[in-house]
Amino acid sequence: MARIDIQLLGGFEARLPSGAGVMLGAKKARALLAYLALQPGKAHGRDKLANLLWTFSADEQARTSLRQTLSVLRRTFAPAQVDWLRREGDSVAVDPAALEVDALKLERLVGAGGLEALETAAELYRGDLLDGLRLREDTFEEWLRGERRRLRDLVIESLEKLIVSYCDAGSSGAAVQAAERLLALDPLREDIYRALMCLHAEQGQRGRALEQYQRCCDILRRELGVVPESDTERLYHGIKENAPSVQTEIARFGRGSKVEDVDGEASVGTDGPDLPLPEKPSIAVLPFEDLGGDSGQQYFSDGITSDIVTGLGRFRDLFVIADASSFSYRGRAVAVSKMGRELGVRHVLRGSIRAANGKIRVTAQLLEAATGQSVWAESYDRVLNDVFAVQDEITRTIVATLAGRIDDAARERALRKKEEKLSAYDCVLRGRHHLMQGSRQNVLRARELFGQALEHDPNYARAYVGLAGTYAAEFSSNWSKTPDQAGARAFELARRAVELDDLDSEAHGWLGWLYYRVKANYELAGAQFDKATALNPNNTHVYCGKGYFLTCSGELDEGESCDYYALRLNPLMPDGCLYGIGVAEYLARRYQDAITTFGKMSYLPLEIQGCIAACYAQLGRTREASAAMSEFLARFRSEAVIQPEADAGLWQAYWLRLVPLKESAAREHLFDGLRKAGLPV
Repeated sequence: MARIDIQLLGGFEARLPSGAGVMLGAKKARALLAYLALQPGKAHGRDKLANLLWTFSADEQARTSLRQTLSVLRRTFAPAQVDWLRREGDSVAVDPAALEVDALKLERLVGAGGLEALETAAELYRGDLLDGLRLREDTFEEWLRGERRRLRDLVIESLEKLIVSYCDAGSSGAAVQAAERLLALDPLREDIYRALMCLHAEQGQRGRALEQYQRCCDILRRELGVVPESDTERLYHGIKENAPSVQTEIARFGRGSKVEDVDGEASVGTDGPDLPLPEKPSIAVLPFEDLGGDSGQQYFSDGITSDIVTGLGRFRDLFVIADASSFSYRGRAVAVSKMGRELGVRHVLRGSIRAANGKIRVTAQLLEAATGQSVWAESYDRVLNDVFAVQDEITRTIVATLAGRIDDAARERALRKKEEKLSAYDCVLRGRHHLMQGSRQNVLRARELFGQALEHDPNYARAYVGLAGTYAAEFSSNWSKTPDQAGARAFELARRAVELDDLDSEAHGWLGWLYYRVKANYELAGAQFDKATALNPNNTHVYCGKGYFLTCSGELDEGESCDYYALRLNPLMPDGCLYGIGVAEYLARRYQDAITTFGKMSYLPLEIQGCIAACYAQLGRTREASAAMSEFLARFRSEAVIQPEADAGLWQAYWLRLVPLKESAAREHLFDGLRKAGLPV
């Protein structure tokens, strides 16, 4: 099939299958095409697209502008004779087979790995996504910033891997070029300056090596007002004095298995006892390094480290090395692989603290111990007005994000295992994967896997938690023929999970959810949610559930605050929190805010489509309300058990199962909006 070539990195270019270039001058047209092309096959509602790119226009004008822009795109690419734009009801999507998009190709290449693929990925990156494009619309700009950062991180990852591969192959010149490209993207990476110093020193170019040190000093002073790290200083003096220790930083960067300390004595080998890896994901948190600057900050870096260990320890699925053991590695030049073997962990977290001029930067990096490869990295810049508040904020953010990354990595490993080799924990991980997909088929498959976990271990609390989740999903679904029975079963299973492990935050969270969704006991539900968040204040899933519970209980401000706190802890899982925030905004009669919030969700559940119709109806925008309700009913006919012609009682029971509002006034407010939109409730 002939394909249209779309280049989004470093600007915008488009070519027809014939090779002829295409001019697309309108910024909104380029923005819309990029948004659709980077999510191939995904259907986007026209209202969502209109709100995304024409935020400041009235709704009718925004829809008209969207329609005109889509028409421009169709005409522009008509000579290609490729049916690339799909229209499905009130939604549009691009055909994945019709477009070749450089940004998507870069993702595939980095994921594939291998020297040739990584080299091609690095060459594809000509600059930031849609470089030079800027719109007034905050929602689009927020999406664009996120995508730019994600793609930039991907190419940085590929360049890091290339530097290591070139070093392993003895291709110093190619390694230098890759390092320079990486610094062009992230000029504050001291580890890359150290790698360049080592590479130039290896080639006998001591002068150029020392120039890299000065270059590093200049940019750190200019951008941050700080001096280089102690490792950089030691390397500089080693090269200046022609010491034999200049291999240290290359080895730390990922090359080789032997690291020498600054005195030349080997501190890492392959001997020594190896501890077996626990079945659960395992991690050691190294003491965060105090990089100097303002004096007296060692307590801060030690506090961050200890708090992260404590925070991670609250996640029952993680095996976390005590800080007394991890602190023993302070100041020692030990390879990550050796630490992993000595401590018996799969992951190592390391980081640094730099405080100067009333500001602080905390960096954190999660490494796979066996290979030294980076799994996740982030930096946090704060004003140091309250050192303990900053410490608490950064710690919670790192812990919440990190726990999700470790869980994702463990789940991917479990999905790759052969069926006959699954342990109880593997079954739970696979079950969670299917449960998150949400469809009837996936929920039932998850139920099978959690059942298999209990066959391995009949007293495994997390398996009961997962099994309760499957019945809770059925209770809330549109496909269950016996939702009340499913809810009762979910409640029994969650209570059993709490009996088996009273310290499991997630088990208490599910029990709280079921107390108010199934038993309509808001007092006991609140007690369970309070205990869940006390047991693990870093569990964003529990905070999202608690936020929605508070909203349904009538505590709208508290519910929104809880959901926003969860989003702040971990912005990578927004839909559940946005769901609760949008419902709270509707109940608070902030209908336009609710429409905007729902529009940010990556997937709209059926009931939220109905809530959008109610929002438009309350605003008096009857045309949009009618269109949204038509979309709701079209989906309802294919997804739900009851028929759209059901009487008001059935409709009300349906909605209160999904949006279980405690107060009669809140219920009537919801029904009022749905009635105005055309639903017989």
